[in-house]
This record gives sequence, structure tokens and C-alpha cells, in this order.
Amino acid sequence: MSKRRQVERPPVISLVTLGCAKNLVDSERVLGQLAEAGFLIASDPTESDACLVNTCGFIQEARDETAGVLRELHDSKEATGFPKHIVALGCLVERAADAKELSPHLKHADARLGFKDYPRIAELVREIIVTNAGIDAAVKPTYVTGPAESAAKKKVPKSYSDFLISPRLRIGSPHYAYLKIAEGCNNPCRFCAIPRMRGLQVSRPIEKIVEEAREMIATGAKEILLIAQDTTSYGQDLYGKHELAKLLRTLSAEIKDDVWLRLMYAYPKHLTAEMLDALAADPRYCRYIDMPLQHAHDEMLGAMARGVTQDQTRRLLDLIDAKLPGCAVRTTFIVGFPGETQTHVDALRDFLAEGRFTHAGVFMYSTEPLTPAAKLPDALTLQEKQRRRDELYRTQLEVSKKRLAARVGLESELIVDAPAGKNAPKGAVLLARSRSEAPEVDGLVYIKGRGASAFEPGTRLNARIVASYDYDLVAEPLPAAAKPRQKTAARTRA
Repeated sequence: MSKRRQVERPPVISLVTLGCAKNLVDSERVLGQLAEAGFLIASDPTESDACLVNTCGFIQEARDETAGVLRELHDSKEATGFPKHIVALGCLVERAADAKELSPHLKHADARLGFKDYPRIAELVREIIVTNAGIDAAVKPTYVTGPAESAAKKKVPKSYSDFLISPRLRIGSPHYAYLKIAEGCNNPCRFCAIPRMRGLQVSRPIEKIVEEAREMIATGAKEILLIAQDTTSYGQDLYGKHELAKLLRTLSAEIKDDVWLRLMYAYPKHLTAEMLDALAADPRYCRYIDMPLQHAHDEMLGAMARGVTQDQTRRLLDLIDAKLPGCAVRTTFIVGFPGETQTHVDALRDFLAEGRFTHAGVFMYSTEPLTPAAKLPDALTLQEKQRRRDELYRTQLEVSKKRLAARVGLESELIVDAPAGKNAPKGAVLLARSRSEAPEVDGLVYIKGRGASAFEPGTRLNARIVASYDYDLVAEPLPAAAKPRQKTAARTRA
């Protein structure tokens, strides 16, 4: 009797995503390709033949986090044999290919795959697993050439452009999804290495964006967040002019579903009245704009090459107030940029104290290899940068407390995200957000009260704000609070 033929087990992969929402979208497309190629996907790296780590290389803190994750996986591999292979993907791979001094952060990875390799990700990962050999696809830059100032030479390869429209296997929340409208960045900010990692901007055609938005809604999304390195520059490369307003109007006309739409990563230099009018024309657009400013003193804005002044920023904020009354504005600032003095910090603190920002994050400057600012002396100690950051956070804390206290007693539409955790206020059973809070980066609205536990994630409900804290709110559902839930297809990919 012949021996029964043994069936070959499909390869098993796991994936760890670090960094921003734009990385998450890349991870979902990577998983979509691997799933189509027959790979099994495990949530636990210790159950996988290969663990893929989508790295972040934006700042030193992110690189340290990446190195720590890779080290933990390596320790697990040494102790248990799993994951059998550790594969680094994405931004830090690109940075290390371009700036060799960053390679030690990736020393625990068995293989490195850059953006140009994403369209062949299934083939390459299978080869790593089958041959038991590392593939270093980023020994040299994948598409970055020339010094940092030569931005015009950097192009996103066609292979990666094709990847932008490949299938997605969504791994984030089922009820909100990130829709990447463009890749890359044309802005010359002197502190930033994103153009070296991601290349110049490549906008996706409007019809493809609308098509993906429909797919997201069909698979359960109740909120869609429009993202890119710079959303307000959308279309310049593809249509010869900025066409974000046209994209916003087209989404309004073509999408009939009752969903929230949210604009993220709006570069202030390119935000126009026409774009704001398009947001104001459709109530489904959240009155929320994520607009990184980075500083408020003209000398620092000029040194950073931001392309705007404090006066222009004030006029833009006034325009937002006029076009979108009650709009929540999220921003970020950088402290410790070379040449920054306490006078500059005082001006930024006073600007922040005016209370115009609903949410504000503060980052400490770190020298990014091969950026123009890397040539400048970074004279401040880490302790001094931390002191300046903390000073701004204390200022924004007082702003946040006053803004949130003013919302107590008001009614608000909320979307439920998850059950409340251990650190929730007494009686709170759910975590939610209003239109003024984006997922994962802003404060929360805790829901408590009679019948609150009956609401599932993704449910929208009307509630009254009953208490406020430093950055969070507490609300109670109003009678007959829940909005009707739409029937959706099984969640697979969008």
C-alpha cells in the first residue's frame, strides 16, 4: 500500500504595524496580497513562519521603538524557534538604505524589504520561508537618489504606485477606515525625511478613491478618514493643480451612505477657502481639520521652510472659523529645532494659550540624517527639549480643560469605539468619540448611564455631555439615542 501523500501546509505569517495610519494602510495591502497568495495569517508572532514588521523611521523615538520590537522578536526566536524569520518592511528600511548609520536599528531582522518590493511581497516572503535565507532588498536605496536637497530626483516607482490600488485586508477597527488619497510629499521642510523615504507625491485618481470608499462602506466602515503625507496638495502631480476640493465634492456626490468623513494631514500652506467650502457643503464631513503647524514664530517657521508666517496662520484659522463654525482643529509643534531660543518658545506658548486648538501634540526635534537641518548644530540637551515640550503641554492642558468644560450640558452625536477599559471613570461602560475627536490620536468620550452597555462598536448615538476631565469627556445617552444600523456585507477587505 502506498503511503498517503502528505499535504503541504500553507505558510503562516504575522504582521506588526508601527507608526502612523498611512503605515497601517500599507500593512493592510501587504496582508491582502499575502492572503490572496494562500498565506495563513496569525495574530501571534510565535505561531508564524515569518513575522513582518512594518517599521517607522520618522524620528529617533520611532526608530528606537522599531529596534525594540525587532529585539523582542529575536529573543523569542532564540528561545522558542518562533517566529522562524523576522522581516523588516517600510520606512526604516528605506531610511537605513539611504543613511547607513541607521542600519543598527534593523540588526535583528533576518531580511529587509523596501517599498519597491511590496508588489512582489508574497513571492519574496515565500522565498525567505522556503529557502531559509534572508533577502536584503534594500542594500542600496530603492528609489531615493541624490542628496536631500535634490527632491526632484526622487520618484515613487511604478511598482509601488500599482501597490496603492492592490487589495486590502483590513486589520484595524471594522467601523472606521483610513483612505489614502496620495503617497509621498513635495514639501521642502528642512527637518523631515519623508520625501527621502516615500518619494515625491503620487496622487490616486478620483474615481479609484471613490471606488475604495464604497468598498470600505460595504464592508462595515461608518467613518472614513482621508489621509496622505499632505492631503491639501492632492492632485497637483496628477491633474496639474490642487484638486482636493474637487475630490471632496465628488465624494459628496457619489457616496450616498450616512457615514462620517474626516480630513487629516492638511498642510497649512495649501489649505484654501474652496477646500473649506467643500467641507462645509456636506454635513457628513466632520468639522475637524488636522493641520500640523510645527511652530508659530516667523524665524522658526522660516528656518524650518514651512512656507507660512504666523500672520498667515492666524488668517487661516480665522477663515476656518468663518467657513466651519465650531470646527475642531488638531495641530502639532516641534520644539528644539536648531537655533530655537526661549524667546521663540515663549511666542509659541503664547500662541497656544490663545486657545484656538482643540488638540495639540508636541514633538522634540531629533536630527534626521541627510536632511538640510542635519547640517545645523543641535546644541540643546535632551533635558532642555523635554522642558520646552512640557511647558507647551502644560499650556495646552489648560486650554483643553476650558474647552471641554464648556461642552458639559451640550448634546453631541457620538460613535462607539469599544468597551471601556480598567482606567475608565466610575460607571463608564463604553469608549466613544464625537466628530471633534479622531480615532487613536485625540481624547475620548466615556459613555455611562442607563442602557449604555447595549450599544455596539460602530453604533452612532445622541448623548449629553455630563462631565469633563483634562482631555476626555463623559456622556449619557439620550432617550432613543441609537441611529439605525445599516446592514453591511461580511468584513473581508476594502
